Amino acid sequence: MTWLFLIVGLLLVVAVGFVAVGSAVGRLEATVPPAVFEVEDVVDWVAERLPDEAAGQLSRTNVVTIVGWYLDYFRSVGLATEHGQELGEAAIDAEAGRVVAHLGDALDSLVARGMEEPEPLEAISVAVVVDLLGVYMVEMGAVGGAAGSEGGG
Repeated sequence: MTWLFLIVGLLLVVAVGFVAVGSAVGRLEATVPPAVFEVEDVVDWVAERLPDEAAGQLSRTNVVTIVGWYLDYFRSVGLATEHGQELGEAAIDAEAGRVVAHLGDALDSLVARGMEEPEPLEAISVAVVVDLLGVYMVEMGAVGGAAGSEGGG
C-alpha cells in the first residue's frame, strides 16, 4: 500500500512540474526578447561590410566613434536608454503610435559631426557607416519590429 502512495505522489509531482514548466514556456514564447546593441559586435559587423573605399578611409577607431555618435543621436531623441529602462516616452508620437526619429536626421547629424573633427571624416564614409548601422538595427529587431518577423528583418 505504501508503494501505491509513493507512485501516485511521484506521478502527481511530475504532473505539477510539467504543468509549471509548460506554462512558463508558453509565457516566454509570447515575450519578445529585447534588442541589445553591443558596440563591439556592431563595429565588427559594420567593419566586415564596409566597401573597400570607405574601409580605406576609416579606421576601426573611426567606426567606434561613429557608432558612439549614432547612440548619442538616438539618446538625444529619447530612444537609447540605460540597461533595464523602458523606451523614452518623449520619443513616442502618441497620435501616430510610432517612434519619432528619422534616420535622415541621424545621417545629417553624424555627417556634420564628422566634418567638425580635427581630421574631418569623409561625408560618404560616414554615410556608409550610418546606412550599415540602420541595416544592423533592422536585422537585430531594434527598428521595424522583431527580428525575423515580417517588416522587421
